[in-house]
Amino acid sequence: MSRFGPFIFIAIALLLLQGCSTNPVTGKRQLAMSESWEISTGRANHPKIMQEYSVYDDPELQAYVNDIGQRLAKKSHRSNLDFTFTLLDSPQVNAFALPGGFIYITRGIMSYMTKEAHLAGVIGHEIGHVTAAHGAQRAAQSQLGTLATVAVAIGTGSQELAQASQMFGGALISGYGREQELQSDRLGAEYIAQNNYSPDDMVGVIGILKDQELFAQEKARAEGRQVQGYHGLFSTHPKNDRRLQEAVAAADKYRDTTKPVPDDGEFLRLTNGMAYGESEKQGITRGNKFYHKALDLFVEFPDGWSIQNTPSVLAAIAPDRSKLIQMKMDSVAPPVDGVRYLGTKFPQFRDATDVQTHEDMAVAGVATISDKQTGQQQNLRVAMVTRGNQAYVISGVGKSQPPNQEFFDVAKSVRRLKPSERKLAEGRSIKLIKAKRGDTIASLARKSNLDKYAQAQIRLINGLYPDGEPKAGQMIKIIQ
Repeated sequence: MSRFGPFIFIAIALLLLQGCSTNPVTGKRQLAMSESWEISTGRANHPKIMQEYSVYDDPELQAYVNDIGQRLAKKSHRSNLDFTFTLLDSPQVNAFALPGGFIYITRGIMSYMTKEAHLAGVIGHEIGHVTAAHGAQRAAQSQLGTLATVAVAIGTGSQELAQASQMFGGALISGYGREQELQSDRLGAEYIAQNNYSPDDMVGVIGILKDQELFAQEKARAEGRQVQGYHGLFSTHPKNDRRLQEAVAAADKYRDTTKPVPDDGEFLRLTNGMAYGESEKQGITRGNKFYHKALDLFVEFPDGWSIQNTPSVLAAIAPDRSKLIQMKMDSVAPPVDGVRYLGTKFPQFRDATDVQTHEDMAVAGVATISDKQTGQQQNLRVAMVTRGNQAYVISGVGKSQPPNQEFFDVAKSVRRLKPSERKLAEGRSIKLIKAKRGDTIASLARKSNLDKYAQAQIRLINGLYPDGEPKAGQMIKIIQ
């Protein structure tokens, strides 16, 4: 798994950078890092984001996102910044910004939008975080500039990603707080109105994303796991949020109603065929089983465990969150000395006991980890499965004891795909169709390549949640 390295600032330099500055939006003096700090921080960490997350491979859609972003940025309070807008190949429902103008949108959040103004609203919100210098304020207030891991957390539950957000006080995971999020919505509404989008679409897209978050939370509770929603959403639904509605409505004065942006279906056209859910390039999770077509790989985790699939690690967490098993891939030059190899990956493995060799795995063992801060010890299970020049390193750890039988079952499950499983390793995508007379969400869900939540998902991606139905002639998204 790739790690975000520490980004170290010399204390004297920090003192020179941190101090009072004028907020570009309010014109008031504030405690914040300087603009030069924002720009250098964004530039230093943009490549790290690109290492951790893949860019979505669709040049036309990338150009579309960038064009909308650049038009909004030109109307912002900090049009002097060199803004960049990147569409990430991630199923997570999120968008986020680094200081200095680096803004990221996931294809996961785009799948729940139905028109260009929705995308503009989300991008405008993230531009608002940059123009109001929210990251610079949080960094100055947190006093973590002297030694911090600077990057981003997308809400995967990864401890490393959570630590990466510490410089901004966790804001990239959970948001910047009620007042700053409301300010970003107000600014986003202002920027889209100046581009002649309706500010009402800001409330509309927040409502769509809030519906998705509520459904995801309900689904997660039923499956005994946690879920992280898009950080920009408030705890209440926008239809009940008077302050949000008033802030967004105030932006309508910036719009030239004689020149509205036409809703010509360009957004739906460009998202037709866009990947939905997990990417085939990163592997597909179905229940407790994992399939990867390109790697010709199958792995099975214990029933009921929550699987998290990121570009750098495949992990599973026990229902009570007391145990974790994860797998990472590495390239090796055969033949491989398993014990020596694991010793380089896990220094504590040198003191391992119960080292075993098996026909279907190179080595397995248990080592004791001592936490230097708490003094507590944990037992770690490690194993390596080799196949040609690939090595799959599997590790398992528990709060009170290591996963034992579950761990070895996972390690022994690693194998090539069976011919009948290759179809299961194929990714899903959005397909745009025109609803016919008599079409219902139930009938469209039956045509979609989805699970038991098919009807809810079809409603969500079409803005029809919780009980809307399509109209004849309406363009509708299904999943193939």
